[in-house]
Amino acid sequence: MDIKPILFCVLVCFCVVQPQDPRFTLKQVVILSRHGLRTPLSKYLSEMTPKAWPSWKEKPGYLTAKGKVLEGYMGKFFSAWLSQKGLLPKTCPSEENFYVYANTKQRTLASALAFVGKAFPKCNITIHHSNSDVDPIFNPVIHNSSAIFREIVIEDMQEQLKALSLNASYKDLDMILDFKNSEICKNDHKCNLATDKNKAYVMSGEKPNLNGPLKIANSVVDAFVMQYYEGFPLNNVAWGHLETQEEWQTLMCLSRSYHNIIFNTSLVAKDIAQPLIKFMTNIFLNDSVPKISLLMGHDANMYTVLNSLNFKPYMLENQYELSPVSGKIVFQKWYDNVKKVELLRIHFVYQSYTQLRDCLELSLENPPQFRLLELNECTVDKNGFCLWSDFVEILQRLETDV
Repeated sequence: MDIKPILFCVLVCFCVVQPQDPRFTLKQVVILSRHGLRTPLSKYLSEMTPKAWPSWKEKPGYLTAKGKVLEGYMGKFFSAWLSQKGLLPKTCPSEENFYVYANTKQRTLASALAFVGKAFPKCNITIHHSNSDVDPIFNPVIHNSSAIFREIVIEDMQEQLKALSLNASYKDLDMILDFKNSEICKNDHKCNLATDKNKAYVMSGEKPNLNGPLKIANSVVDAFVMQYYEGFPLNNVAWGHLETQEEWQTLMCLSRSYHNIIFNTSLVAKDIAQPLIKFMTNIFLNDSVPKISLLMGHDANMYTVLNSLNFKPYMLENQYELSPVSGKIVFQKWYDNVKKVELLRIHFVYQSYTQLRDCLELSLENPPQFRLLELNECTVDKNGFCLWSDFVEILQRLETDV
């Protein structure tokens, strides 16, 4: 499966605040979430341009104060939405109703805390997490140590690199950065993003990666996106060079291509997502688990789960990213009271770039964006439902394949 932006793929967006049809009863929800708005990850941005970067208050990769507010808006909305659907009690929920598990990174733990703090104010909600510094459930690293696996994956990544056509994107980024005067150009003599070589890197126990211009581009574009969401003055976002949707989309091709190459081959995705898929499968198939589970992770978790479960290509309206900050894949188990059958419906719930940048509060009257997602092996009906039994078969087959 390819998560590249597919312009010809049109999906139906369902209204989420309409009165519930009594024929269908919501039984369970599993929310796989990306953490909220953070500072840029790369510590080497200063080497990529002679220009001065805007400063941030928080450390690299940390949830920002605004990110906490925005994630809190999501929490408050989900509390109202799930209460409307009859899945939450009017009092503080017990762990039979609501369970939270977060990765150990500051931005994931802080995001989970912000979500539950606004979803259930004055309630004592436990945020479960690993006691180790690195949680194997969320850690996006290669598990297969065989030489054959490594050779196949690297060959696949290299073939994808050859097929890219990003000269226009590189040219724009080169101009924005003044890359020829960067420290990288001066010290490493690699001065042309469009012609410098990318090298695939795959090693057991480590995240698949690239060395070269595409990794540089992804780090820079990530910084621009976070600046925009954070609400930096537009003349401080990419130094004022991103004024139109077309300019943004041209640069976003670089970020999407980077994520496609490192996460989007089926072998890599299934290998990386194996612990998380197993964790989620235990929730899906266990009748005694909580009605609502929130799993707070990263975009890498989103990409690899989407690929592993073989979702159809999708696009998100009013967004630059395919897995935006605070975005959530919401798996919903429904029951058809007429046909007496269990059903599955999946939405990608996210804030638009305007909702993020303008810090717009969410409510049932002003909801986040909902995008229906579809699995290739679970055909949906006109209401966006597919058979839960088909989903169970997918999970069981995936566990056998791995």
